[in-house]
Amino acid sequence: MYLSKISIKNFRMFSDAVEVSFSNGLNLLVGENGSGKSSVVDAIRALLGENEFLRRGIVEEDFYSVFCESQKKTSESLLISGVFSDLTEAQKVEYLSWLDESFNAKLTFEVQRALNRRNNYKQKRWGGNSSYSFFDVEPLNDIQCVYLPALRDAERSLRTGRGSRLARFIANLSAEDLKAKRENDELMPLEQDLKDFNEKAANESEITNATELINTSIRNAAGNVYGQKTQIRFNVLSYERIIESLQLLFSDDLSSTSNVFRSLSENSLGYNNLIYIATILAEFEGLKDRYTTPRILLIEELEAHLHPQLQIKLLKYLQEQAIEFDIQVIVTTHSSLLAASVPFESIIVFNKTKKDVSITRLSECDVDSSASGFLNRWLDATKTALFFSKSNIFVEGIAEAILVPELAKVYLAEQNETGLTKVSSLEEAGISVINMNGIYFPYFMQLYNGYRVIIPKQNDGETKTRYQERVTALVHKERLNNGEFTSTKKIEARCVAITDNDPEKNVNPSKDDCIEGNNPHLYYAKQVKNMTENCRVFINRKTFEYDLALESHYNAKVMLKILMEDITSSGSIKETMEDYIVKIDAGETIDDTKMAAFILQQVDSGYMGKGHFAQLLAEKIDSSFSVPEYIKNAIAFILMIGEPT
Repeated sequence: MYLSKISIKNFRMFSDAVEVSFSNGLNLLVGENGSGKSSVVDAIRALLGENEFLRRGIVEEDFYSVFCESQKKTSESLLISGVFSDLTEAQKVEYLSWLDESFNAKLTFEVQRALNRRNNYKQKRWGGNSSYSFFDVEPLNDIQCVYLPALRDAERSLRTGRGSRLARFIANLSAEDLKAKRENDELMPLEQDLKDFNEKAANESEITNATELINTSIRNAAGNVYGQKTQIRFNVLSYERIIESLQLLFSDDLSSTSNVFRSLSENSLGYNNLIYIATILAEFEGLKDRYTTPRILLIEELEAHLHPQLQIKLLKYLQEQAIEFDIQVIVTTHSSLLAASVPFESIIVFNKTKKDVSITRLSECDVDSSASGFLNRWLDATKTALFFSKSNIFVEGIAEAILVPELAKVYLAEQNETGLTKVSSLEEAGISVINMNGIYFPYFMQLYNGYRVIIPKQNDGETKTRYQERVTALVHKERLNNGEFTSTKKIEARCVAITDNDPEKNVNPSKDDCIEGNNPHLYYAKQVKNMTENCRVFINRKTFEYDLALESHYNAKVMLKILMEDITSSGSIKETMEDYIVKIDAGETIDDTKMAAFILQQVDSGYMGKGHFAQLLAEKIDSSFSVPEYIKNAIAFILMIGEPT
């Protein structure tokens, strides 16, 4: 049994009802700041009545509000509803009053923005579909929900005293034994041990001497008639008070046999957080066989105070514990490292759009099996930055990853002058440039395009070769017909791919040529343009460096000078470079395609290399540099500057 869905309306930033689907096990909530991750976590807490870390309850700011003509309009109520799925037969009986028509347990929490006699907002919870049905609160009290805030004080929560997490852990583990002892009027072993120790300690010489001196002083001061007799003892504590006085200590060496332990106040914030989480998981593990109700662990910013290796280790451990002990773990994070450490199916992406917030569970994007395997292998810490961006530009290699942001600055400066945009860089616009290290963008775009090709089955008697040809022809269609594709959920963010045309090596197209290259994914440019509003593919004439050089003589001259500064020989190659620069300065006629091909050849040579060249060129790009049209179109599409072709 697990929380499979929550619906939120008029709570915090959510006005219209928004639904978030969760999986059983680990759920990683990712996205930019202010996209609603914490609001969803707080909605779960409000629904389940979780009060760890002194939750303040529903306050005025929790109701959705909007400013309209300088007037603040606030919703009159908020509604949070949760659905629990995969109930066992025993759980269906326990949650009988919560069941809906699908035999899922449904819990709803409504708050009216009207005060009751106690000056609190009017609240109501109910199970099932009807708000007038009988509500059994016991199942709600049995749900184990633990919350760890982003700015958590783990040491304080583990500190001795009433409400200590450690005391609650021990009390829960011993609850049945304690109940049995109380029914028989017996002491718990720990209580008996402390009683025995108390009696023994009372007979120690320093205690008896101190007791006698106090009694003598009282007798002398008040006399035998008014005097009282005293005795020094440790406090007679109940079992509950004893475990509240226990403290958790630590040692730096887990494998050490030493008995030297230190207070948590001497420990680091990160390790105290780790100890606190371990305590919660130990409690869940210890009570697994005693309770059949859901166990939910909510953690905000798991990465807080932890170094990278420990972040990954802890997340992997949470993932294992979630499976082994049936714990639903819901984690918010801003760490691309953590996003890269889990299967992409465990990720829920939050995106702020111009109108509202889009929430997408990646497992519901229905990507095909080959893309699923690829994404799980290739989503590293660099590429998962795409989940925290407003939009993304996919590029083939390191050269484009370095230079496209610099070229964007030149293009955006031009657009700023025309008033079409106010941003000056991709970073300012919240756009990430993601290096694919190849032409793998169709795999990633399946998360954004909103459709999936329906692969037909092989016909009886159809050869494997003929079947593969038929499938390839379908997949490569420029526009899919009804029945050839199915609509899927998608991340509501724009993305583009910038890719090479890759004609034959000896083919050097001019600006006016339209040559079909050998890039196997060229078909995808026409398909996504016809099938989705989110994605586009923009293609150059040959390769990235070739097109940069072909775009203008100024570009070519800058690139040639960089090559000249790095070449060590003074042979024919350097003479050719010098000759091109002289002709450019003199305004002579040049075969631009031949010059661009020469520059590309030198960039690809052993003495230079694309990555090194890109780093040098990035420093030289200025306002006079010409941006190739296909890159302009990519940036314009991402920023919705008109509608480029």
